[in-house]
Amino acid sequence: MAILDGKRIMGGLEKARSLQEAGRGAGRSTHRSPDENSQRLMTGEAWEDFCSSLRDAGRMILDAEQPDDPQVRALGFRYLLGLVKFGASQAAELSQRRFPKFIRFEDSFVKWGAENADNHYICTHIDSGQTYRIRGTRGTCMTFLIEVREGFMQLGDTRDFANLTADELEIAEDGSFEIVASRQEHPGNWLPLDPEARQIVIRQYFGDWEREEPATFEILREGGQGESPPALEAHEMASILDDAGNWVETSTRFWGEWIPELRENYRHGEIVPARRYVGGADDIYYGNDYYRIAADEALVIEFTPPRAKYWAFQLCDLWFVSTDYVNRTTSLNNSQAVLDSDGKCRIVVAHEDPRVCNWIDTAGAREGALQYRYVWTKDNPLPEVRNVKFEDLAAVLPEGVRTISPIERKRQIAARQQAVRLRERVA
Repeated sequence: MAILDGKRIMGGLEKARSLQEAGRGAGRSTHRSPDENSQRLMTGEAWEDFCSSLRDAGRMILDAEQPDDPQVRALGFRYLLGLVKFGASQAAELSQRRFPKFIRFEDSFVKWGAENADNHYICTHIDSGQTYRIRGTRGTCMTFLIEVREGFMQLGDTRDFANLTADELEIAEDGSFEIVASRQEHPGNWLPLDPEARQIVIRQYFGDWEREEPATFEILREGGQGESPPALEAHEMASILDDAGNWVETSTRFWGEWIPELRENYRHGEIVPARRYVGGADDIYYGNDYYRIAADEALVIEFTPPRAKYWAFQLCDLWFVSTDYVNRTTSLNNSQAVLDSDGKCRIVVAHEDPRVCNWIDTAGAREGALQYRYVWTKDNPLPEVRNVKFEDLAAVLPEGVRTISPIERKRQIAARQQAVRLRERVA
């Protein structure tokens, strides 16, 4: 496996920016007067443009550089439905920046860009000229990261302006906290807003899924309590439709560049070193690579754990989204994986359960993306990977490797299912 050179990815960012500048998607409203957009809504043109964006996104799924396989295309259209769901939700629910609210960002259904199985994401859109108060309860999740961002990476808005973690907050004895988000510095918990900031994203990290409780968050604009937003106007609805359509179409195009490049640069028996990515948080190192595993094979990953607060490995499908981490063990983090007696971690990626604790389930997919993350890390150890015959695993793994029974595996899956149900009912 070889280093992702990023040519297609950076090209995707350039395409996203050029679409905005050319007036496609959300730009249609930006470059038209309110009267023109009102007319577009009344005649149905705005709705037809929205439907056209979805049709174009669907064509990208059909034309993508992927195996001509019915299951691959089925997963592609399921992925697209998730993009449509969030594209419409963020455009409509977050259009009033003076009346912010947190909505789920990516979850077990809505997925894009190799989102993290150990994260629960929420976001809101803001007006950086306003002052906001974020209130919540700490919970017992491993930590959470609050980011002030320019916007969505796939739309070309890649800047990350400020970060605040749970460990940096002043938290009351009852677990409650309040954060002021503003341009002007504020005593206590303060989240600085750059003049170009338009989005706040919060990602919670879960290590021990079975025992950790999610944090809770709400956001209020200072001085906005008791106010009512203005009634929805026709020209605003046209803008919402344009925003939703552009978000779906551009996201589909942008993320569609990643898997072909990973596949193109794949080198058998190698794996890329983890690194920072444009649009990602400064403290996260990503190793994005590819895997191929024959029907009678397994992939063994061996590494010395990094000196990091958190690390994890997971699989992504051919649309660069996490595989079914709810109903299968398709991911492992530093709280879930078991180290061998020599202090190393060995993970077996296989199509069937090898009865070892550190199993990542391919769900039968013989190829896809292999991703690892080191977060808040002091070093960057490079894992080793090798394909071996499934029947030879016992000879490859060290003596004393921890095993797991079918009954224990079933209980493990039930615990994952319950954990995701808990985190996804908390906004």
